[in-house]
Amino acid sequence: MKYKKYIIIAAVLVCPMVYVWSCHNSGRKNIDNGLRFNAKLSSYELFKGNMVALKPADGVEILQLASTLFTDYAEKQRLIKLPRGKQLVLNGDGLPIFPEGTLIAKTFYYSKVEGKGRQLIETRLLILHQSKWNVATFRWNAKQSDADLINDGANVPVDFTSLDGERRKISYHIPSKQECGSCHRQNDAIIPIGPKARNLNITVESVGKNINQLIYLMKKGVVRQTSINAITGLPNYHDDTLPLVQRARAYMDINCAHCHQAGGFAGNTTLNLDYGTDLAHTGIKFNKSNIIVRTNQMGEFHMPKLGTTVIDKEGVELMRKYISGLK
Repeated sequence: MKYKKYIIIAAVLVCPMVYVWSCHNSGRKNIDNGLRFNAKLSSYELFKGNMVALKPADGVEILQLASTLFTDYAEKQRLIKLPRGKQLVLNGDGLPIFPEGTLIAKTFYYSKVEGKGRQLIETRLLILHQSKWNVATFRWNAKQSDADLINDGANVPVDFTSLDGERRKISYHIPSKQECGSCHRQNDAIIPIGPKARNLNITVESVGKNINQLIYLMKKGVVRQTSINAITGLPNYHDDTLPLVQRARAYMDINCAHCHQAGGFAGNTTLNLDYGTDLAHTGIKFNKSNIIVRTNQMGEFHMPKLGTTVIDKEGVELMRKYISGLK
């Protein structure tokens, strides 16, 4: 009996280590860009007027998502710029078919920074060139007049008050080019994460009126005209009027599933957290203790690997409530 006790203790100690080791060791090679990025963000003509205002230029559209990736309580603006005359083609609930030359930009900022007001931190670009997505990060300069291409990442101290009213001091980490690939990876290719059709299938405001975003983008010529009746919707995990299971699964989908699904960076683990995966095949029940532990502590084994130097308290509590209710 005493040997059985030791075996159980060893399993409790070793299994989480094996799980985390598998998340950090995919055995895959880095994916290199096939495109040379410009040194200045301004060269891509994404904004009109002073860049700091983040006002999209003509031909550049804002994308809004139902559920968003948590990144140290940062706010984000998402833009898409298509070559003239080109359109996105919806492809079920997943990522649309993007035309050659598509540019997707995401700017990270904080609205209430001590002594500064709004502070722009970084802008990340994805450009589809020769049927391959290429990734780059740009750090905004101190004058907030432009952003410079960086390859090796950077840490930016930020003293801010988040939207929930709490003041925080962090060392915001801008990922390197290779770090971006660890999340945006599907097998041996880089792909976008957020702009799946089900995550774009939400109501937005345009000229004082509410309209479905996909229909709005069709009217603007960004998306090819088609029926959206078969497109489902990803829930907004911040909406506490929705069922707990929907909110928790949506949170895992946008924050975890880009790695934890077949072909992802952690696709060799026992977790598949895509929103469309049936619970019985997600591995959530089997890994429920690891999910809570690894997201509720900082350090080497923290998950997600990138974009979090502080704990997403609300997100962890959401998952804790959901997982504790599973039998």
